[in-house]
Amino acid sequence: MRALALAMCALLAGCVAVSENVGSLAEVGPDAVLLVGRIEVVPPVKPEEQRYRAGVDVFDTRRHFIGRAILFMSDKPDYQERTDVALNPPLEETFFVRLPADRRYMVKGSVTMELIARAVSARQSVMDRAELLFPAPIAIDVRPGDRALYIGTLRLHRDEFHEVTKVELLDQYAAAAVEFHRKFPGSLPPRKALLRGIRK
Repeated sequence: MRALALAMCALLAGCVAVSENVGSLAEVGPDAVLLVGRIEVVPPVKPEEQRYRAGVDVFDTRRHFIGRAILFMSDKPDYQERTDVALNPPLEETFFVRLPADRRYMVKGSVTMELIARAVSARQSVMDRAELLFPAPIAIDVRPGDRALYIGTLRLHRDEFHEVTKVELLDQYAAAAVEFHRKFPGSLPPRKALLRGIRK
């Protein structure tokens, strides 16, 4: 939990490279792959459920939390300290995000339900956090020569306390491939490489 808190603070400070949806394959680059997939929460997270108030938001970090997941990536499955790469896919829709090829382990992942800065003195404030935490680590099967990977639909069931009660991995490759070709016409289709190491 401490590692996640440090990573969240680094994200707020702008110290983490955040990958949102890309607009073209040219944005991916030679040392990265394009991940195609989907994250669903059951029941879906409603906008009014997420509370975000982090003071002066110089880096517009709010956009990374509302309606999105944050997936911290590492080169080792047991990485417990700060990571400098985070994926920021939208919820409930197919995403297309850039992943550095050497960061193939999701070591921490969450949907932020509450992130509120609270002053405790004239010079000090603390962050109140509530998160829906993903099972971790999760491995992504990146191979030499990969340009785009389809990793599946990760469906997380939750209870009223935002605890994950069940995890499903769905193969919806055909529908994702249609969206991929619509977004990147003329490109080779993504290789199917469903997520590995999911337990719940």
